[in-house]
Amino acid sequence: MRTALRSGLRRAAWVLLAAAPAASEPAKFLPEGSLRIMGARYLPAERDFQWDTWVGGAIGLVRWSGTTFLVDIEVETILGDELRAFDANQANYHLEGAVKRPWGQRTVELFFSHVSRHTEDRPKPQTVDWNILGLRLSGPLSRTPFPTRFLVSAGPTTRSSLVEYRFEVVGRLEADVVAKPWGAFYLSAMLRGVKTEATAVLPRSGFVDVNVEGGARIRRGQRSFHLFAAYERRNDVYPLLPELRNRGLLGLRFGIIDKSQ
Repeated sequence: MRTALRSGLRRAAWVLLAAAPAASEPAKFLPEGSLRIMGARYLPAERDFQWDTWVGGAIGLVRWSGTTFLVDIEVETILGDELRAFDANQANYHLEGAVKRPWGQRTVELFFSHVSRHTEDRPKPQTVDWNILGLRLSGPLSRTPFPTRFLVSAGPTTRSSLVEYRFEVVGRLEADVVAKPWGAFYLSAMLRGVKTEATAVLPRSGFVDVNVEGGARIRRGQRSFHLFAAYERRNDVYPLLPELRNRGLLGLRFGIIDKSQ
């Protein structure tokens, strides 16, 4: 399976980098950028899990003949109330470099991502991180009965500390169930499957994370605002312990996307 995927990754890289149109366009520097901010309350809240927050953004470094080289950075901070009213006890860093290219109405990406997890104001005796080299495909799926978008990605890990992840597959669907001039009411669902190697600390062969979300999205040009409620089934909620949580989230999300024409 890994050999076949590596072969697929090489072919995708060749398509992304070599399949430029004969009449290539001039290179554009910093052709796009985005900013994302999210804050949500856990329901029910626990001592270590009161709030979940994300801050991140992406920047396109250069676009040449339709192929864009970009970097994406996100930081997730989880807050409890063990030591103070708003006590940041985890910080999880997501760093990604990618090469993307339109494929009809869709977009194909070759990406390399790094995730590093840290405890805040608490001992961290063990490094917890992993890298994934993978492919991602996203774009519109259907316009009936609702406008629907999809995302799928898959790839093996090139490195994994403590958690011993070996392979990750992600699938996501989002539909605008009620369209309005100001935006839409939407529903989305995400599945993340991870193949793991069992260890004494984490005795499992794999797991599946689930997120189901619904809410209202308001758009004003390049800016967006989401008010949402979600159900989350999430594994490895602690960096160093094998813990699973099923819980709700109630939150807000802001976004800005800037793309050159």
